[in-house]
Amino acid sequence: MEQNERAYWTKEVAERLNIGESTLRKWCLALEEKGYPFTKGQRGVRAFLERDIEVLSKMKTVLNEIGTTLDEAIEAALGERDNAQSQVVQTFSETPKEQENDRTQVAMSPEVLSAVLENYKEDLLSVVRQEFQETLKKQEERTLERERMMEERARERDENVMKVLRETLDTKKMLAASLEEQKEEKKKNWWQRIFG
Repeated sequence: MEQNERAYWTKEVAERLNIGESTLRKWCLALEEKGYPFTKGQRGVRAFLERDIEVLSKMKTVLNEIGTTLDEAIEAALGERDNAQSQVVQTFSETPKEQENDRTQVAMSPEVLSAVLENYKEDLLSVVRQEFQETLKKQEERTLERERMMEERARERDENVMKVLRETLDTKKMLAASLEEQKEEKKKNWWQRIFG
């Protein structure tokens, strides 16, 4: 990968090639099955480079020919790419010994680094969203439990109030009956009270 090589996302490439995103994904999966490597971020999101777009563009051109299959288009696009690479790239036997064991890391272009960071940000946001949703769910469960307990207490309170009201009513009835008896008793003459 070149130092300043720009990376594109699925939507951009689909618009550039004037195809649907699902078609682009289908083509990419077919290419990967044939061993074609795409640059990917942490979440497996493809970051398309110019060379990838050239292969996909060649596939589209070949597929526009009547009777061409997807496999034939892939073979034509990969064959053209391999021919171009074989003309430019040194063969393995010509590689100097000091380069064979060179393990220095390849610097990423700002666009690819930005894409990787964007994927990392999306992953992090996904984790934060999930934790936030779990926290909200727990709070909702606690709130529902509190409401249930408050309803239970209110029901018990209402039952106790009704019990006290019934007892008070019964007591008032007994007092009223007792007062009525006393009134009747007072109405009687004194000899009726004694000899009764």
